[in-house]
Amino acid sequence: MNNEELLPAIREGRTWLRRFQRRQYRDAFLAYTERFGPLYASAVTQRGAAALAAALLDEMEKGWAQRRFWNRGAAQAEEKQMLVMYLTPMLLGLSAPGCADLAQSLHDGWIARRPKDEYQLATYAEIQSGFRNAILGIDIRS
Repeated sequence: MNNEELLPAIREGRTWLRRFQRRQYRDAFLAYTERFGPLYASAVTQRGAAALAAALLDEMEKGWAQRRFWNRGAAQAEEKQMLVMYLTPMLLGLSAPGCADLAQSLHDGWIARRPKDEYQLATYAEIQSGFRNAILGIDIRS
């Protein structure tokens, strides 16, 4: 399994981030997991969590370096959002061995490379429960 098959899970952010809304996130997350879950489960068993995380972070940094300097920050922020909102919850939810370790290794590797840009690990259920049910800023009980 090469990185080119795995990187779209992080780099195709616009497709998935548009659907990060209270009513669309569930279906988007299920589609994301169906598409990328088997790839990551297979890759982590073949390569190991720490090695795979380091390789993915290296590829992300190469991609940012190839962008124009005024686009690098936006690309980094978008890919971090994909890590937080889709990839990490998917990895934490997969039952394949090593997937949770990969999520932790990605997290630790990100923090080691960017100590001032930390993020927290969260499951799908934790993220989904964070959406507010509101109209015009007024919370509505379910």
